[in-house]
Amino acid sequence: EYYQFMAYFNNTRDEDTHAEYPLLRHFDGTDSAQLESIVQWLQNNNFATEAITTKRFLKTWQPAINSIRADSFVNSELSDTKWLAFRNNASARLARVALDCTDELIVRYAGFLPGGRWTIHRDSLAGPVVTTVQVPKTKGWQIDRIALPPQSGTHDLYFTYTNPQLKSPMDGGIQFDWFYFTKAFPGKEKPGYDSIQKAWWNLLTKQVPATPVMLDNPAHMQRPNHVFVAGNWLVPGQEVKPGVPASLNAFPKDAPNNRLGLARWLTDKQNPLTARTMVNRLWEQLFGTGLLETLEDMGTMGAEPSHKELLDHLSWQYMHNWDWSTKRLLKEIVLSATYRQSPTVNKEALEKDPANKWYARGARVRLSAEQVRDQALAASGVLSQKMYGQSIMPWQPEGIWMSPWNGETWRASKGEDQYRRALYTFWKRTAPYPSMVTFDAAGREVCVSRRIRTNTPLQALVTLNDSAYLDLSRQFAYRMQAAAGSKNAREWIGNGYEQLLFKPISPQKLQALQTLYNTAYATYTKDSEATCEIIGVNNEHNNPETAALVVVANALLNLDEVITKN
Repeated sequence: EYYQFMAYFNNTRDEDTHAEYPLLRHFDGTDSAQLESIVQWLQNNNFATEAITTKRFLKTWQPAINSIRADSFVNSELSDTKWLAFRNNASARLARVALDCTDELIVRYAGFLPGGRWTIHRDSLAGPVVTTVQVPKTKGWQIDRIALPPQSGTHDLYFTYTNPQLKSPMDGGIQFDWFYFTKAFPGKEKPGYDSIQKAWWNLLTKQVPATPVMLDNPAHMQRPNHVFVAGNWLVPGQEVKPGVPASLNAFPKDAPNNRLGLARWLTDKQNPLTARTMVNRLWEQLFGTGLLETLEDMGTMGAEPSHKELLDHLSWQYMHNWDWSTKRLLKEIVLSATYRQSPTVNKEALEKDPANKWYARGARVRLSAEQVRDQALAASGVLSQKMYGQSIMPWQPEGIWMSPWNGETWRASKGEDQYRRALYTFWKRTAPYPSMVTFDAAGREVCVSRRIRTNTPLQALVTLNDSAYLDLSRQFAYRMQAAAGSKNAREWIGNGYEQLLFKPISPQKLQALQTLYNTAYATYTKDSEATCEIIGVNNEHNNPETAALVVVANALLNLDEVITKN
């Protein structure tokens, strides 16, 4: 059953190509309108099937055969393991190519020298010649069409290549990226064919942005799936077809036996496991621990749910009454009396239920690594509102990022980019961002369903001493001064506390922070170098008053009630 279930995911077009095929090609407004006009023309002329395949090929260049599938190399190779490359008098094979109803080959290639001659043979190097092509020199990658005699059946295709311009036996003459055996664009006798066919070719060959996506193989390209004998993938055993575990709900009769059908099976109302898993994970996000603690294992090896009936109730509502609305589920939980309780606890309750598994009080949850950073950015008033785009590199110490293979270095982002959300932080698995790892961010070597929260002195050292948080403390101090509109330190501190926690500061806390401010102020009044050091730059903020307020801002951002959700 394990291999049957795996078979659903072993049928994708992904073949580890250099270009990360398959790609979703992004057309702008004009090109998108042109694409729709091509599809509409095909449909209006009774080419409904061709309309679907044409749109798919224009959007994805799929289902093309990647050149890395070639084998039987003679004077040829997979250049840099990425593309099929031919030298002079070269040959290679493309195995098991489905040629039914095909009369055209669309190929993406690069010709390095003029005078090349590429011949395609069927079944063997001495087999019938399918076609011979004179290959020109190209300016980089080029897509061309090659007419073929009508073909049928599945055959091995053998390619040969010669070029008298190649003088050295090691010089390459041509390099292939992919091949698409198809039927020529239909409707030659229909009105408007010439303009539509020209528009189709322009879209197909146009350079546009693209994003890697996942697609299923068509029927003629599906991979065989086998049980691995003793778990060894080199020893294939019995062949298996895609299927779901017999112990769970039956596969829907009207669903295709592919990933689309699997998605329908997962969300079928006869399968409560999906809803239970989702409810449990959302509960964990809000309360710190799931109703069933082992998010990653809700089976026999996992923990028992603490409130099974509640989990069942919310899961049933989520599927049936709320129609899989996550927003409605979250609203139900956060408006409940259970969630809205105070986290205050007495000695007796702490002794009876130290982990709060019975929810007699509100949950207290330390913010995640990303939330700690984002909250500090927001409180300091510098959080960037930019969306999407490339990853950024906030400050980190020298020497952490070592890239012996390519010599890359960590280049700290400047301006607004250094204040983007933690989501955009560049992540290298061999050298993850240190402050986030300290706050239990996953290393991303493997998928993780839940993070195990820790409480260590290193975390306090990060928010107190990390240069990124010191910079945010400065920005927060400047914001406190600007918002108060006065030169009174007590007003600065009170205003800053209220900005962070949305409640007035108590007299006791205000006095403690005032004392911290007075101590720091006395130090910086006597030491101009220390003042300049904590401000970081010699500008209008370089004075003892602001320097002392930076110390207070730093303490505020490090308060337990600031980095803990109560």
